[in-house]
Amino acid sequence: MPTVTIPQPIGPRQAAETLRQQLGDSYTIDSHISGNVLRIKHGTLAFATVRVVSDDTATTFRVHGGGLIVGRVANELGIARTVATAIRDAYLPSENR
Repeated sequence: MPTVTIPQPIGPRQAAETLRQQLGDSYTIDSHISGNVLRIKHGTLAFATVRVVSDDTATTFRVHGGGLIVGRVANELGIARTVATAIRDAYLPSENR
């Protein structure tokens, strides 16, 4: 499970828009699952959930690959890492990655 912490407060809506820009049109970002959870899909079986936990000074993104046993392992190694990298690229300067 990739986890990324950003030293600034970021809301789920802002995170969803940033991920749309970073990942492009081939990914679908659904921010209507619950208040602080995003679902990112790339095809039928490739999906991840992102829990956005924010306070006054930082935001932590916990990214989980979705699916059943074999699918979940593949998604942890695939789309979950891709999403975590997109978050790092968008919010962290290259010297802090």
